[in-house]
Amino acid sequence: MSEAEAQVREEDEDEDASESGEEEKPRAKVAAEEAPTVWQRATYRWTAITAVMAAMLVLYTQHPYYQQGQFTPWRSVFPVAFVGWLCFGLIYCKATIEKFSARRYVLRDGGLHLIMLAKVGFQDRLSPFAWRVVSLLAASGAILGLGRALTPAASGWHGEYASGALFGCAALCAILVARCLRPAEIWRKIRNRRIRTTLLAICVKGFFTPLMTGFVVGHVTSLSKAWLAHKHLPPIDYKVPAGLNLFGQISLWWHNVGARFGDFLSSGADVSGLFSLGSWTQGDVSFGLGLAYDFVFMVDCGWALAGYASESRWLGNKTRSVEFTALGWVSCIFCYPPFNNVLGTYLPLDNGPAQISDPVWLLVFKAATVFLFAIYSSATVAFGWKFSNLTNRGIVSRGPYRFVRHPAYLCKCSAWWLEHIPTMTLPKALFLSGLCGVYALRAWTEERHLSLDPDYVAYKKKTPWVLFPGVY
Repeated sequence: MSEAEAQVREEDEDEDASESGEEEKPRAKVAAEEAPTVWQRATYRWTAITAVMAAMLVLYTQHPYYQQGQFTPWRSVFPVAFVGWLCFGLIYCKATIEKFSARRYVLRDGGLHLIMLAKVGFQDRLSPFAWRVVSLLAASGAILGLGRALTPAASGWHGEYASGALFGCAALCAILVARCLRPAEIWRKIRNRRIRTTLLAICVKGFFTPLMTGFVVGHVTSLSKAWLAHKHLPPIDYKVPAGLNLFGQISLWWHNVGARFGDFLSSGADVSGLFSLGSWTQGDVSFGLGLAYDFVFMVDCGWALAGYASESRWLGNKTRSVEFTALGWVSCIFCYPPFNNVLGTYLPLDNGPAQISDPVWLLVFKAATVFLFAIYSSATVAFGWKFSNLTNRGIVSRGPYRFVRHPAYLCKCSAWWLEHIPTMTLPKALFLSGLCGVYALRAWTEERHLSLDPDYVAYKKKTPWVLFPGVY
């Protein structure tokens, strides 16, 4: 056993001893008190998770970064998800507690970790009456906020009185809670490995889920535009006005998209032409490869979105650990907006003069690029519900991972070079070299993180090649 593995196991044993119950109390005192019912335990967890989702709702609807157009789909989806959680989350929590009641599940319960943080942060600092006031203010603010999100801008929910009440509830609640914080106690509890994993996993979800939602919608839009252009039909091009509520967005979408569903259906000529290979022109092949390109990324981002947006005992994708170093986080998020724009600022990815102009060779490069991206997408699909950057939700050894440990990074970087060879310039080559260097650093930090898991150590013995079978 390595020193790192021994340290992890020692931490688990220490935490098992300190977290054997849902409250840090002497066993005699716990036995003397009445145990909480299943409904009470479910309510505690539902409340803790609701508080986190409410904070995210404020972030996604108020922060200037999330007011950009690429996050419009997420700003539409998240309030609906929040309402769904408010309606059905309590039932879900109860069913989960009853189904997964073994001690090994309780110790890794993210909702319980949030409750423990709240207890050490506020215990004995707020009177029962003050807690009721805070709960009333928070509930009032949630109702007012949802009313604004789900109703037209001209309704009373957006008036001066409703807006003042909303911000008043939020301010009073924040003041009451902030006055009673015990940051030293909270920080001491955060140092616990399992609680730190829960908080870091929330950060991972909070950052990547909105991005992936925008990526999926972008690729679906590209597919629809290309298909309509192929059928010589005008594109569906509309923008959601700022501040439009959910029902208004649904109505606008139906008016612009739903009314044109028939345009997307294939005609008999389309189907017959698909199987008449001899009639294909270079333009047809290029069009098909373009559709395949967007389809591959739609599948990739859609599958990744499903992984980020879901984490449940029922799906078997609970987070075991999260990358614990700043280097690992920086090397990962530097590959995504807005951080990846930094490299493009200093090394622009501009096209130079055509180095390769032969149409046949251009199609060959394009086909090879789509093929490599398809392998990259299949690596994402191989994770199933377990996909997530920066986290270990279980070791995967199927699909491309049977041959090398980082097939996605290998294929993605190779595809980028093939994609840009026809218009390669020195700044572009430096950009791609730097970007691939970042992915190499990601692979190294992931190896270091995952190697703390004995399952990954066993996987490395079974699959010894990092990138190239038989070479490295």
